Amino acid sequence: MVNDPWGWSAVTVAVHGRVIVVYNNRKSSGRQASDVTHELAHVILSHEPATVILSESVDLSMRTFDQKQEGEANCLAWALLLPRDVLFDARKSRLSIDSIATTFGVTETLVQYRLRMTGIDVQLQRRRRFSA
Repeated sequence: MVNDPWGWSAVTVAVHGRVIVVYNNRKSSGRQASDVTHELAHVILSHEPATVILSESVDLSMRTFDQKQEGEANCLAWALLLPRDVLFDARKSRLSIDSIATTFGVTETLVQYRLRMTGIDVQLQRRRRFSA
């Protein structure tokens, strides 16, 4: 938080069988919700933890990164935060992206992403077009 307050979001640490999620409280509350849920998704999915390598001679650390696990954690976390049925009902009621984000405590970026990935707006446009 002192040297690089914006360079990280959250991390999960397992110590003596207990899972601890440490998150960056300088991020927006919507981003914090996404970050914490992402970390919990790793636990739910029983993902292998990353390996952290610390240098003793210089102020440097590195970690392993599994793109597949990160994608799976994102997918689960974002579906938990904004389930398709809930998002569908919100858009069917013509709630704006901003209203949905505020109501569910997420970012507008996440709402836009979930709308694109679920195809909800396209589905509703077609339904309205055929109903008219």
